[in-house]
Order: sequence, then C-alpha cells, then structure tokens
Amino acid sequence: MEDILSQEEIDLLIQASRQEEPLAVEEPSATDKAAPYDFRKPNKFSKEHMRALQRIHEHFCRTYAGLMSAKLRARLELNINTIEQLTFGEFVRSLPNPSVLTIFNVQPLGNTMVIQMSPDAAFVLHDRLCGGPGRPTDRGRGLSEIELAVLRRQVITVFSRVLADAWAEVSELGFELDHIESNPQFLQAAADRDVVVLITLSFELNEVQDMLNICIPYRTLEPLMKQLTRARLFDSLRPPEPEKVERLRDKVRTAVLPIEVELGTAKVTVQDLLDLEVGDVITLDHNRQENLDVKIGSLTKFKATPGKLGNRLGVVITSLIDQGDQDDAR
Repeated sequence: MEDILSQEEIDLLIQASRQEEPLAVEEPSATDKAAPYDFRKPNKFSKEHMRALQRIHEHFCRTYAGLMSAKLRARLELNINTIEQLTFGEFVRSLPNPSVLTIFNVQPLGNTMVIQMSPDAAFVLHDRLCGGPGRPTDRGRGLSEIELAVLRRQVITVFSRVLADAWAEVSELGFELDHIESNPQFLQAAADRDVVVLITLSFELNEVQDMLNICIPYRTLEPLMKQLTRARLFDSLRPPEPEKVERLRDKVRTAVLPIEVELGTAKVTVQDLLDLEVGDVITLDHNRQENLDVKIGSLTKFKATPGKLGNRLGVVITSLIDQGDQDDAR
C-alpha cells in the first residue's frame, strides 16, 4: 500500500521550500588583501636601486676612511648604518640646530644634495687637523669662519672628490660645493614633500662616535635611475683601468718604509744592566763575518754583511729571504 502524506506533512514541505538558505561568503586570503599605500610618501626607489646605492657608498666609505685616516694620523671608521627613503620635510625636522649642512651642486645634472654632520663631529675633525688630540668639546655653538675654512679645505674637498670617484661607474658626476648652512630651517635643497633617499653613516674617531647623513633628492637621481642598477650589475667582472693601476703603482713606489739592520742580540741580568758604565762592552751573538738580518717593519726580508762607505757605516745585501722560509721557521 503506497504511503500517503498527511496535510500536516505537506504544509511542512511547502514551508521548507520557501525558506532561502544564506549565501556563504568566502573570507579573503592573506595574499588577496590589498597592501596599504601612503600617497603622501610614495616609494620612488626600488630594492635594486637601494642595493646599488649601498654598494656605491660602501666604496665611498672605504676610500674616504683610508684617505682621512692618513690625513688625521688617526684611525677613522666610516660605515653605512641605514639607507631609507622619506620626505625632505621629515629629514629637515629630524636635524638638530645647529648642524653643519653642506649643500653640493651635482653636475651636469644641475640639482643638489645635502651632507649633514653634527658640530661635535666637526669640532673633533678640526681639532685633530690643527694638531690637537681630537677630543669632543662642550661648545654649544656653530662653527666660526676660521673653523669652517679648515673644514672646507681639508674635509669637504676630499669628500666631494671621493664621492665623484664612487659614482664614476654609474656616471661622470661632479660635486661642487655651493654653500654651508647651520640652521636646518633655512635649508632649501628640495620641496617639503619631495622624496629623498637618506644614507646614514656611522662615524668613529678617537672613541668619538657620531652620525653623518647624505641626503639625495629623487629629482637629482631621476636621470640616472636606469644606469644605477645596470652599471652596478657586473662591476665585479670589469678589469681595472690601466691608468688607475699605474697611478697606484707610482704611489706604492714612492712610499717611505723604515729599514732596520739587527747587529745582534744579547742577554744580561738586571744586576749587570745596573752595573753598566761608560766603556763597558756587551758581547753580541753575531760574529763580524756573519750575515745580519735586514728588517722592513717587523719582517726580515734580506741578509747583509756590515761595511763602510766613506765615513758612513752600511751593509751590503747578500741574499733575499723568501716569505715561505719565514713561515716554515715559525
């Protein structure tokens, strides 16, 4: 016998068919979410541009630190701390007052860039260049005209020359000093909302640590954006220029080295040393006929015999010592 639905069951089926099921809404995945973008701070520099700028200024830091260490007769450390892009207004508002702000004209681009250092770092450099120990001072002021003249001649001139060499593989640029400013509010190298790249360098001299900032507006680098990454891509595969190699050889040939001749050694007691008088003889462990060690720095490079040239004492080089022989002897 067939099943027959009751009226109540029919009503329930009609009611269920009229009910609409809610649509399932898929939650967006993490990859589908839109990334936030600040139109007030557009990203003008890609990661490739930032890496190229880092490599350029790493080369600058190595060269500049070496040249200034020789000039200052003290070890100068200069390393990249951070590289970031921000607006020119943010850069200006972050600067202390007073500061040492050096504005350069970048030729042939016709635009500008800014290099900032604190007065404390400038005073340390000035003190060391003038023969002082290079210690920080508590002077809460800007630099005088004489101090600025010394800084301009001995520090900033080297800075612009080394920076041009660091950029040579990208483009032939010239960095000409325009003027030096002390108040950041008077700085007009770019508009307040212009995007700039800020390279912050850590500066260390005689245990004095400070920061040095290089600010380059985007409009200055805009004509070089394509060359910036292209020129740095295969730079390690390029052979050195013959002119630079020959110039380096000339500098090495004219370098001055101390040469010492060791006549011999001796061991005495402290009591014998205290009893020494004029006319006493100290016996060395070398005979007159034995070869003497000729040292360059701390390395023994030659063997020689003593002699005289006119009224002067001297030695005659008899043999060259191989560096491998010294390592085996150690």
